[in-house]
Amino acid sequence: EPWLYGSSTGISTLGILTSAVFWTWIWGPIGLVMATPLTVCLAVLGRYVPDLAFLNTLLSDEEVLPTHSRFYQRLLALDAEEALEIVEEYFADNSLEDLCDTVLLPALSLAEQDRHRGELDEARQGFVHQTMREIVEDFGERQREEAKKVAAKLADGAEKASLENADDAIKGAVLCLPARDEADEIAALMMAQLLERRGVHATVISPRALSGEMMEQVEGSGVAVVCVSALPPFAATHARYLCKRLRPRFKKLEIIVGLWQSGSVAKKTEDRLLASGADTLVATLAEGANELERLALNAEALKSSSDGEA
Repeated sequence: EPWLYGSSTGISTLGILTSAVFWTWIWGPIGLVMATPLTVCLAVLGRYVPDLAFLNTLLSDEEVLPTHSRFYQRLLALDAEEALEIVEEYFADNSLEDLCDTVLLPALSLAEQDRHRGELDEARQGFVHQTMREIVEDFGERQREEAKKVAAKLADGAEKASLENADDAIKGAVLCLPARDEADEIAALMMAQLLERRGVHATVISPRALSGEMMEQVEGSGVAVVCVSALPPFAATHARYLCKRLRPRFKKLEIIVGLWQSGSVAKKTEDRLLASGADTLVATLAEGANELERLALNAEALKSSSDGEA
């Protein structure tokens, strides 16, 4: 009975067993018959009545917190070790793109929401940002070490030389501009790591740079593709401002706005950003990496063609 009812009602097996014992003790055989319906009613009350949420936690077979919430909870508790264990456990069965989009980015978004509501003090905010940055940089270092191991295993000297000179045959270059603050920069660092895995060189500009300095760096870099990294809740406004500065000055520049959020971008927000000069909007890092890689390849092909004609 617990196995059969548990899978169809969303109640844990332990919850049904405990309920059956309790109601049988209270009402005898009638209580045994009524145990499962009563338990389901209590679980539903716990799901939709905030003051009774503990009932849903006790009885439901659903995971209490998703991975990104557990990760953020450990960061709030200033427990970097357990936070890293959660990341490692998730990464063991998932790709780096999934880790960034499903765990790291949502946790960073939660921190931003709490910060803008005034619920995150400076000490915890600094700890969250620093730990997230270290995790992203650590995974980037792992990528480089894995690439070196692959190079060391190659027996053919010509293949080794081609891999060692991979920077000369790089697929292109992308410049990542944080829309406003450090959270936007950390999201941009995640994007840079994903692009590096694909052979696309990406540079992240510091959010401390003024908008005028950013324009100068874009001009000096000579890149054809720019990614504006923006994290909600107030990301769209700052991203729109940067697009308005970029478009009049760089007519042929491909501007991709990463509005990092769960779900698709609202139509109204998309229209405003496109009107400000953005070429494309993306909502996830995986989607952004695919689009930026495509544009970087196209830009590199055009550049090579122009150089050949010259």
